[in-house]
Amino acid sequence: MKKCFMGDDGLDERQLLLRGNVYKHSLIVMMSLLLIDGFLREEGIVWAEGMWGNILIFWASAGIALVEFILRDILPRSRRQNSLYIILGLCGLMLAVMGGTHIFIDHEPLVENGALNTLGAGLIQAAVMLGVCILFIGKQVYDRRRKEEE
Repeated sequence: MKKCFMGDDGLDERQLLLRGNVYKHSLIVMMSLLLIDGFLREEGIVWAEGMWGNILIFWASAGIALVEFILRDILPRSRRQNSLYIILGLCGLMLAVMGGTHIFIDHEPLVENGALNTLGAGLIQAAVMLGVCILFIGKQVYDRRRKEEE
């Protein structure tokens, strides 16, 4: 049944343990940030308007997980899944261009009433996406150069 839906991943025990550690780290980060956000909201401190606080908490933990995957050379299930990082970068670039347009042409603020608005949160989300993509591309270039030197 597993082969039908997920394919034969061929991961060894080391890869599986590393993946588990990455998921554990991202879960701990997400739970900690949600707890901090809950305490701040209880005290009346709103750092991001509406749902954007939760979305940024998700992107913080997902960004940390993706960065750890890249730096530890934890391979995705197939080579095609490497395109996920490129698609993520393209989405981040689109968000950054749209946000930059609003800032420079419409002169919209990033913060309103002491909390990040939609534009500010979108730019932070774009930065995380672009950062993961740039790190992935940089790691690929670094690995190729290292192989060529050997």
